Amino acid sequence: MSSSEMTSPADLRAAPRLAWRPLQRSTRVAIICALLATLSYQIFLLDPKYRGPTWLWLAMLLAEGLTAFHALGTWWTILAHDDRPEPVNVTVWRNQLRAGQPVPAIDVFVTACGEPLPVVLATLRAARDMTLAHRTWVLDDGRDDRLERLCAAEDVGYLRRDGRSGAKAGNVNAALARTGGEYVVIFDADHVPEPEFLLEVLPHFQDPDVAFVQSPQHYTNRVNLISAGAAESQRIFYELVCPGKNHFNAAFCVGTNVMFRRSALTSIGGLAVGSNSEDIWTSLELHRRGWRSVYIPQVLARGLAPEDVRPYFKQQRRWACGGFEVLFRGGLFRRGALTLDQRLQYLFTGTHYLLSAAMLTFMCLPAAYLLFGLSPIKADGWTWATHYLPFYVLTLLVTWLQSGGFRPAAIVASIGAAPVHLSALVRTLIRRTGTWQATNKAGGSARSLWPVMPHIGLLTMNVVAIAVGVAVIADPPPTWLSVGWASMHVLILGRIVVEACLGSGRTTESPAPAALIPSPRTAPVLEPAGGLQ
Repeated sequence: MSSSEMTSPADLRAAPRLAWRPLQRSTRVAIICALLATLSYQIFLLDPKYRGPTWLWLAMLLAEGLTAFHALGTWWTILAHDDRPEPVNVTVWRNQLRAGQPVPAIDVFVTACGEPLPVVLATLRAARDMTLAHRTWVLDDGRDDRLERLCAAEDVGYLRRDGRSGAKAGNVNAALARTGGEYVVIFDADHVPEPEFLLEVLPHFQDPDVAFVQSPQHYTNRVNLISAGAAESQRIFYELVCPGKNHFNAAFCVGTNVMFRRSALTSIGGLAVGSNSEDIWTSLELHRRGWRSVYIPQVLARGLAPEDVRPYFKQQRRWACGGFEVLFRGGLFRRGALTLDQRLQYLFTGTHYLLSAAMLTFMCLPAAYLLFGLSPIKADGWTWATHYLPFYVLTLLVTWLQSGGFRPAAIVASIGAAPVHLSALVRTLIRRTGTWQATNKAGGSARSLWPVMPHIGLLTMNVVAIAVGVAVIADPPPTWLSVGWASMHVLILGRIVVEACLGSGRTTESPAPAALIPSPRTAPVLEPAGGLQ
């Protein structure tokens, strides 16, 4: 196993850090200007005198409208975060726990399904050694006898079940039936918790209406374009969007680094099964029943991002399918207990992945002009530029200011996932289910061109379009503009194809250096109050 698959000693010793960014006055001013520019551009697009071929105009209108709608929703969500301090009684309970107050029974689940043993070992040791009394269990859907022996040697509970129905959700539900802690914590096998995780999270359950408390995912292995892009996307989501969702009581579980109240899970029959994203469906059902959620913007666990194109696309397809399922089958606007804010926040989860359809539309428009002379808008270059450029530049500026800058890797990884999100949309519409697999599963090299065949097709189309457009220039300004956009698409698509060929170099599981794994019993652990069933 490569060193990139482990958490470094510095990461293990690092103090928890906040995962949110305060909004500056300049950002708020930029958002107001961007709203005005968006309105002006949408009015321009709807003006009949600038309309090109109807089908192409409608495609662009839908793509631009979806982009504007989601941008408005994202800005609104981010602006809602008011950075209020935690309630006083949360702090009081935490101090009482530090002083030795009895701890309610807590079960900590580490879900495993074929991940490399050193990765699981790092997580189970860190989970076992967290401050506050608890019982740690490894839930092994990989049925690995070596892992069972490892758990026995490390004084960690080990559970496996018959069959794999319900995937990860089914695995957790089977463990719920065999344990009895008042609270349940879930970690993926490649997310190493901080020692203070329980002490930071548990006190938020002082409110009896809180069903779960979610902390951010934070990736530490930024070793190539894929892992850096995935980590940057996660950073933006957890630093900017999640605090706003928390304001609306619409923060949802992301499947790891989360603590549940067992009685809340029992009220809905356990984690939701039959979905590609059991976490968001579970959150939706809990919110429907009036339970509250809490997001704490504090990095309390450090995990591993996918390092190859294949596992990254697999992860993105699963997440996109879950978002589309909620969007199309979640009944977000039927009568029920959800507030309007909660309905909109779940809606934005689905529209986020729909943006990939808009992205693919934009990727085809330059080629349509260069190859066939087709344009969705009939306007001279100056008229188009005066409406489009303020909208585009201000949108980028707001994103830059909100996120504190963004790395090219995040842009390339996001655009590279667009064909995958579109395939997830089709799968959801035809109700085709996929097989759940762990993202960072041990195995052979992921180097293959098969996952990027759609990208190669788009790349070829744009290259041919550039060649044809340059060879038969009819109207220089729009031609060179289209060549510029198509060239940018070629660079991005080409980078994804190259990444698929190179891979991360990770091949098979190998032992981990001892210095990179938490040492046994690094913190005292007492047996929790109450018995285990």
